[in-house]
Amino acid sequence: MRLVYWKLELKRAYKRLPHLYAGAIMLFFLAAVIALLSSRLLYDGQVVGRVAVGVSVPEEDQLARQVVKMISSLESVGSVCDFQYMDRESCLSLLEKGKLYAVLDVPEGFVRDIMNGANTPVTVWFGPDAGVEGKLFQELTDAGALTLGASQAGIYAGNELYRMLGLEEAIGQLERDLNERYMAYSLQRTGYFRHMKVQATGDVDTMEFYEISVYVLFLFLAAIPVSGYLMPSRRALRQKLWMAGLGGGFLAAARIGGMGFLLAAATLPVMAGAVVCNVVEISGLLILAWFLTCGAAAGVVTLLFQMAGTLLGGIMLLFFVITGQHFLAGGFLPMVFLPATIQRWAAYLPSSILMDTVKTAFTMEPDWRRLGACVGLLAAAWALSGLMEVRRR
Repeated sequence: MRLVYWKLELKRAYKRLPHLYAGAIMLFFLAAVIALLSSRLLYDGQVVGRVAVGVSVPEEDQLARQVVKMISSLESVGSVCDFQYMDRESCLSLLEKGKLYAVLDVPEGFVRDIMNGANTPVTVWFGPDAGVEGKLFQELTDAGALTLGASQAGIYAGNELYRMLGLEEAIGQLERDLNERYMAYSLQRTGYFRHMKVQATGDVDTMEFYEISVYVLFLFLAAIPVSGYLMPSRRALRQKLWMAGLGGGFLAAARIGGMGFLLAAATLPVMAGAVVCNVVEISGLLILAWFLTCGAAAGVVTLLFQMAGTLLGGIMLLFFVITGQHFLAGGFLPMVFLPATIQRWAAYLPSSILMDTVKTAFTMEPDWRRLGACVGLLAAAWALSGLMEVRRR
C-alpha cells in the first residue's frame, strides 16, 4: 500500500512538470534581477568620499608647516584626506558652509612644545553635520593623539629612570634616541601590517555568493507554479488512508518526496548549466548538496502550505515568509551588514542553512556540520508537517 501511494504521489507530481517549467523560467529571471540589484547595492560606489580638511598654521612657523605636510603625504592619510592650507578665519568659514569636514588649528611653536614637553594641543574643529567623513577623520585624529601620548609617556618614563640611576647627563641622548625610534614607528607603519583581502561574502567570492543566493531563492519560490500540488488532501481521502494504515508521518513524507522531485526537476537544468559553464565542478559532494537542498526546501514549502490550508493563503505565506527570512539570512545583503542581533539568529533560518550547504559544493570542502544542519531542517519540516496531518485527521 505504501509503495502504491508513493507511486501515485510521484505520478501526481509528474503531471505538474509543464506548469513547473513555465513558472520556473519567470521566477529564475526575477531571482536573478533581485540578486543583481543587491550586488550593485553592495559594491557599487564608495562608502565614504574623501575627507576635505582645512589646516591653519602660523606662516612664520615653517617647522610646523613641514611636519603637517609630511603627515598629509603619508599613504594612510593621503588616501583618505585632502588638506587645504589657509588662515584660521577662512577655515572656519568654509567649515560652517559645509565645504570642509574638519579644521586643524595648529598653534605657534607646536613642534617645539612637543620636544620640550609643553605639549600645546592642536585644536580640531568639526562641522555641525560632519557625517561619516567627519567621523572617519575623528578616528584618525584620536589614533594620532594616542600614538603621540604613548611616545611621550615612554620618553617621560625613560627620563625618570635615568634620574633614579643618577644618569642625568645622558637624558639628552636618550630623548634623541627615543624620538628617532618613535618617529620610525609612526612614519613606517605599513611595515607592521599584513595585507589580507577580506570579503563580506565569506569563503566564496561575490559572484559565487549571489549565484548561491539566486539558487536558494529560486528553489523556494519554484513551488508557487505547482502550489496546487501542495494543497492538503480532502478529508474523506485522508480518512481512507488512515484506515489503510498510512499515518500522518508517512503522508507528509510522501508529499515532501513528491515536492522534492519537482524541485530537483526544476533545478536540474540550472545545475547542468553551472557544470557546463565551469561555475562548479561535478562531484559526489555537489550531488549530495543538491539532493539535500531540494529535500529541505520541499519540506519547508510543504509545511507552509499545510499551515495555510488554502491555495491563496499558501502562496502569500510562502512568498512573504521566504523573501523575509531570505533577507534576514543575508541572501540579499551579506550577513555582516545586518545588525548583530539578527546575525545571532540568522544561522538558524532556512535560507542560511541551504546557502551554507551549497557553499560546500563551491568550496569542494565537505563541512558535515553544514550538511547535518540541512538534514536537521528537513527532519524538522517533516515532523511538523506530520503533526499537521494528524491534526486534520
